[in-house]
Amino acid sequence: MNKRLGFHYFQDTLHYLERDLSQVLPELKSLDSTWLLLKSPHTVAIPEEFITELVANGIKPIVQFDFQVNSNVKPEDIRILLTQYAKWGVKYVIFFDKPNTKKAWMPGTWSQGDLVERFLDRYLPFVRLAEQNGITPVFPPLEPGGDYWDLSFLRKAFQLASQRRTLEFGANLHIAVSAQSFNRPIDWGNGGETKWRMPRPYAKPEIGEQDHFGLNTYQWYAQIAKKTLNSTPKIFMLYMGAANIQNNKMDESLDYDKLLDLVIEDEDSSQETFAIADNVIGCLFWLINTPKKREKQDTSPTTLFETQEQTKPEWIEDLQAKVEETQKQSTEYKLADTLADWVHAIDHYLLLPSYEWGVPVNTLDRVRPIIAESKPTIGFSITEACNARKVTVWNENGAFSEQDLQTLREAGCIIDEHIINSLSISA
Repeated sequence: MNKRLGFHYFQDTLHYLERDLSQVLPELKSLDSTWLLLKSPHTVAIPEEFITELVANGIKPIVQFDFQVNSNVKPEDIRILLTQYAKWGVKYVIFFDKPNTKKAWMPGTWSQGDLVERFLDRYLPFVRLAEQNGITPVFPPLEPGGDYWDLSFLRKAFQLASQRRTLEFGANLHIAVSAQSFNRPIDWGNGGETKWRMPRPYAKPEIGEQDHFGLNTYQWYAQIAKKTLNSTPKIFMLYMGAANIQNNKMDESLDYDKLLDLVIEDEDSSQETFAIADNVIGCLFWLINTPKKREKQDTSPTTLFETQEQTKPEWIEDLQAKVEETQKQSTEYKLADTLADWVHAIDHYLLLPSYEWGVPVNTLDRVRPIIAESKPTIGFSITEACNARKVTVWNENGAFSEQDLQTLREAGCIIDEHIINSLSISA
C-alpha cells in the first residue's frame, strides 16, 4: 500500500491538548495514515507531546505557518520554534498560504508593484532558515485562479528563483498543490499543458479543452517547474476531496473509492490508464474536523471523522475495515514466521558423514560451494539435524541409510540428499 494518505488537521491552533490527540490518533492509525498538516502559531510551539506522539506512531507532521506574507514576522522570530520542531521529528514546513490571493497580504499592500518578487524576497530567508535546521521547506499552495493568476505567479516565482544563482532553488524542490475538485471529474486536466491548450487567465476553457482546475493541478505545476528550473518536484496534494475550501464542503459527486485507489496504489501497479504520479508523496484529504458549527439546514459533509453533528463517510469506514484486515493478515504472517523459528531451532543443516579415521579432505573441498551459498550449520549428528528446517545430506559412499533419512523426514525436515560415490575412503 502506497504511504501517501494524509489529512488536514483543524484550521486553527487551539486543538493541541492531550484529549484532542487521544481522539484523533486512533482514527489516523486505523486509516494507516502517513501525513498530518498542522497549523502552527509563530509565537509558541505546538506542544512537544502532540508532535512526538504522532512521529512515534508513524505519522509525519507537516507544519504550516500561514501568517501574512508581508507581516512583521521575521525568520529570526521563529528560529527557536524550528529548532525545536526539528528536534521533535518534524521534517517538512510550509511558510505562508495562497500568496496569490489578497487575503494573504497585509491590507493596502496588494496593489503595490512586483508582487511575485516581493513574495520571493520574503520567502527565501525562511527557506534558508528551515534548511539550516534540517527541515525541508515546501513551496506554499496557490489558489487555482486566485487574485493573481496562479500559473503566472508560479512561473514568475520559479524564473526569478532560477536567476538568483546563489540559491539552488530547484535542487530539492517540494511543492504543496491544491487538489480541490471544483466539482470536476477526477481525470479533468490530466496531461497538463502538454496535452491541453494553456487556459487564458480568468476565462472559461474553450470547447473541447480542459484547464488546471481540479485534482490534476499538480501536473500543470510540475511541468512549469520542469521548464523553468529543470526540476521534477516532490508534491503534496492538499485539500483532496474538497469541492472548494472557500465554502468548506466536500465534493459529494466524487467517486471516493476510485480516488482512494489512486492515492494508495503505485503508478506502476495501477490497472487504470489514469494514475497519480510517483513524485506525489502525500495526498492530504480535507478535513479531519472543523470547530465551526454547521447550520441546521446544511446536510452536506464537512468532516471525515465522526462528530456529534454527522457520521463518518462510508468510504472512510470501508478504508478502516480494509486496513484492519491488512494489519490482521500481517500479524498472522509474523506469528507464523515466529512459530517456524520456534519449531526449527536450526534453519539449514549440512549433515556430513564421519568415519573412524576422520573426514576425507576432498569431501570438505566438495561442500565448499554449499557452505558459501547457504551458510548452513555443519555437523555429523542425525539427532542434531532433526532440529533443522532443511537438511542437506552429503550421502557419500552410502554413509547414511534409508532409515536415517526416514528419521529426518519424521522430524519434519526438508531433505536435500547429495549421493556421492568416492573412489576411496581410506586415509
